[in-house]
Amino acid sequence: MNRLLSTAILFALAVFLLPTDSRAADPVRVACVGDSITEGVGTQNPKTDSYPAKLQETLGAKFTVQNFGVGGRTMLRKADPFDHHPALSSSPDVVIIALGTNDSKTGIWSKLKHEFVGDYVAMIKEFQALPSHPKVFACLPPPAFPGNWGITEAVIRNKVIPAIKQAAQMTGIELIDLHAPLLENKPWFPDTVHPNGEGAKRIAELVGAAIKAK
Repeated sequence: MNRLLSTAILFALAVFLLPTDSRAADPVRVACVGDSITEGVGTQNPKTDSYPAKLQETLGAKFTVQNFGVGGRTMLRKADPFDHHPALSSSPDVVIIALGTNDSKTGIWSKLKHEFVGDYVAMIKEFQALPSHPKVFACLPPPAFPGNWGITEAVIRNKVIPAIKQAAQMTGIELIDLHAPLLENKPWFPDTVHPNGEGAKRIAELVGAAIKAK
């Protein structure tokens, strides 16, 4: 009897002392914060073809990707004082911020451009302060060809992107370039702003590569 009990105890200890990577772990939670491009406008089926949906496929079962993209969103709070608390309350481990395209609209940028960096830094810090201590990435917006609905490629390239780089430098976060890698892919943007399924897949690959690298 004592021998059987000893064997059972040794077996239990062996299981308990297995390396942690051999046990089931909770998926890494990824929050994709953005505008209609993140939402999936321009794709055939946003639920399956948006970049966050494709990102889920790219990252696999060890990750849970949530899409917090909403059409018309801007980083500038006075232009669009939206509530991003759903993303905050998701307890993310990784946050992907993809905003700035709508900020390039002439009527918005000309009036509020001096507040862009401050608003971006404030959002980053709000996510960084979460108990989950997420890794935050800032995306440089995809190109516009040349734009629509007031969205302007020249402002994205020459004003918005430098401002995002400044905010990232001030907060110590990393950038994901969604602009330069897509410049030669105009056919992927049928309405000159929103990527189709192929464009969304490429964005997912770029974002996924950045996440996997960390």
